[in-house]
Parts: sequence; structure tokens; C-alpha cells
Amino acid sequence: MNHEIVAFYTQPLPHGQEHRSRLAQEIAFLEGRLHDLSAIGDGDNAYERALGRTYQALLGLRRNELATLNA
Repeated sequence: MNHEIVAFYTQPLPHGQEHRSRLAQEIAFLEGRLHDLSAIGDGDNAYERALGRTYQALLGLRRNELATLNA
């Protein structure tokens, strides 16, 4: 799973509509991962809590970036 996340976030982002689509995909991925974390115990251990905080931070960044593009 870790390699999948690294690959996803290190790909260069395209411009224009493709960029918006990519951001929407990233937001959906992060929301799904946060949902999965809450389904497996709501952060039962330090690793899950840290991962959840990381996903929340990335989600905020991606949402802000998308809002900037849509403004």
C-alpha cells in the first residue's frame, strides 16, 4: 500500500481540466482512505492516528488547490 501512495503523489500533475480531474481523484482517494481508517477502529493505534492526520492534511491541501482552480 505504501508504494501505491508514493506513486500516486509523485506523478506530475497535468494542467487544465486534467488537473481538476486529477485533484478530484486524489480527494476521492483520501476520503476513501479516511473512511477505511475509521471503519477499522477509529485510530486504535498511533500509526492509524498519524496516518489519519496525514490524510487530513493532504485532503485539505488538495481541496484548497481545487478551490483555487475553480475560483
